[in-house]
Amino acid sequence: MKKDWLFSDEHSICSYRTSGVLIRNNKILVQREKDGREYALPGGHVIIGETSEQSLIREYKEETGADIICTRMIWIEETFWKWKEKKAHTIAFYYLISLINESDIPDNYFESHKDNCNVMLEWMEIDKINDLTIYPQFIKEKINNIFDNNIEHFICYDY
Repeated sequence: MKKDWLFSDEHSICSYRTSGVLIRNNKILVQREKDGREYALPGGHVIIGETSEQSLIREYKEETGADIICTRMIWIEETFWKWKEKKAHTIAFYYLISLINESDIPDNYFESHKDNCNVMLEWMEIDKINDLTIYPQFIKEKINNIFDNNIEHFICYDY
């Protein structure tokens, strides 16, 4: 049985996620709920027994239909936040990625390929992300240095 690294009890949630940063023509691929105004990077929970890279390749295929290559890890984030009344702790790995076939993802917006999914994916101009509510929040500052060869570690408190 495959199980996500996602554990919860009546007071807390703990999760392990992976996300990809895909850039094309000075735009970044982001996702949001169909009627939502909050954006995030595509990705998902790591399955126990998978590496974060394997997980991202699987998640991207499930959500976009596209095959990707993880070029390199760029960020590690430990986030402490609240979800309803629960304390949440998420560990996330972020990768700079590229498409194996550029035509796998259209140039406009599209619905996620997952069944019964309420998620839209779209290309957002990089210089407009400062105007958005987007997660991780540090992307607004770090997106312009994304091609540096550093791996950065962030600890974020989002209460």
